[in-house]
Amino acid sequence: MVALVSDLSPSAFQLLNAWQHGFPLESRPFRKLGLLLGLSEQAVMDYLQGWRSDGIISRIGPVLNPTCMSSTLVGMPIPAKDLDRIANWISTLPAVNHNYAREHAVNLWFVLTCANEQERQATLDHIAQYTGLLPLSLPMLRAYHIDLGFSLTTHVKIASPLAPSHSLPALGSAERKLLERSLQGLEIQAEPFKPWAEHAQMSEKQVLQHLRSFLEQGVFRRFGLVLRHRTLGYSANAMCVWTVDNHRIDALGEELARQNGITLCYQRQPHPPHWNHNLFCMIHGKDRQHVLAHHAELNSRLGLGQFPQDVLFSTRCFKQRGALLGPAYHD
Repeated sequence: MVALVSDLSPSAFQLLNAWQHGFPLESRPFRKLGLLLGLSEQAVMDYLQGWRSDGIISRIGPVLNPTCMSSTLVGMPIPAKDLDRIANWISTLPAVNHNYAREHAVNLWFVLTCANEQERQATLDHIAQYTGLLPLSLPMLRAYHIDLGFSLTTHVKIASPLAPSHSLPALGSAERKLLERSLQGLEIQAEPFKPWAEHAQMSEKQVLQHLRSFLEQGVFRRFGLVLRHRTLGYSANAMCVWTVDNHRIDALGEELARQNGITLCYQRQPHPPHWNHNLFCMIHGKDRQHVLAHHAELNSRLGLGQFPQDVLFSTRCFKQRGALLGPAYHD
């Protein structure tokens, strides 16, 4: 089912668009949203429940700051006849949260999020051993614009300072339980934080204090609605990549991140000779022509046309969910 943004009432649009970040961390958050939007608590929950059933909302909860974890983007060149089998197996790995087929010789792309570098390498080794293929690990070196939400207005960019580099703070067992539970998302009920408190064996007040602390410390990039852009009609999804000189990449990356329509932008470590591109961004559009036109405009406006580049449209989504903490892989 594809939802049309233009069909939303003003209050429903504001709920879906604005509350991708800054979600109320208080005992009855849906009542607070209703007061701000002129809706009843039940009406807010009904909207959200319907959107979740329709696949518009993936979840309500935090987005982890990838610089707090050992995270990497992995590309793999897989023979077409083996793509579905290998991609479906990779999707079973707990450390994999996004997994897409894309138009390129390196045709499978997935994100690994692990607790530490040793766990990440163990997962990569496991994948190589199982598939007999080389996983190209491209860890992030610098974030210019990362997971700040998906603006439903064409000309408004959701802005925020660059993601700082952090390490995951030392967590007690109760805090760890809370963090793991929060990544699964809120239930849509009047007091949604109470089950989290019971799971972590702490008070609801402590839960809310820890969640605010995770935001302040940079463990969470944001807390709010996580949308599925494809269900909203943004079906053309392209990973755009360039090979940029190291002395110019920061200036160009920061400028690229400021452009409207860029949802992610970062520098990644290349993997020569198999992969040399180091500047990445994501462009989403209603159709392929729109994305290609936007890409050509960026090349022209920012002088990116002089660099080696590729546009990798996604052809299939095998897995998309928030990152979870857990074992590196299944034996």
